[in-house]
Amino acid sequence: MSLSDKRPIHLQPVTLDNWQRCIHLRLSPEQARRVASNLYSLAEAYVQPRCTPRAIYAGEQMIGFVMTEYIAATGAYNIPRFMIDIDWQGAGFGGAALQAVIDALKSEREDAPILISLTPENEAARRLYERYGFEDTGQRFHGEDVLRHP
Repeated sequence: MSLSDKRPIHLQPVTLDNWQRCIHLRLSPEQARRVASNLYSLAEAYVQPRCTPRAIYAGEQMIGFVMTEYIAATGAYNIPRFMIDIDWQGAGFGGAALQAVIDALKSEREDAPILISLTPENEAARRLYERYGFEDTGQRFHGEDVLRHP
């Protein structure tokens, strides 16, 4: 698959109709060791009301998952989960999806910074996040580097 398919990237709520597809999205074994499963994330969103899970679509095809949260105490968004299915990686969908997430959050609260974290050795994710405006804060939380989008 490639972006030349010109499938518009958009976010949709995870619902009764699509949650099973969401939990069957896959990562490489190495990536799966770094990211909580989508099933775990949906359970977390169920018990943590500030978490908002969304499916990432290219046209009508679900290609990924993201979970965001607004933390009122800090006035910032956090992206605790972001993943693109292994079959859709390497063709520009990750960047397009990340931009869609940024746009959605900024449309809700334009001035709220967005935080995302990653394991220090995850250079591919770091390059992606930095390409879309995230900067390393120099902070580490639970062993992960924290990046910030203005």
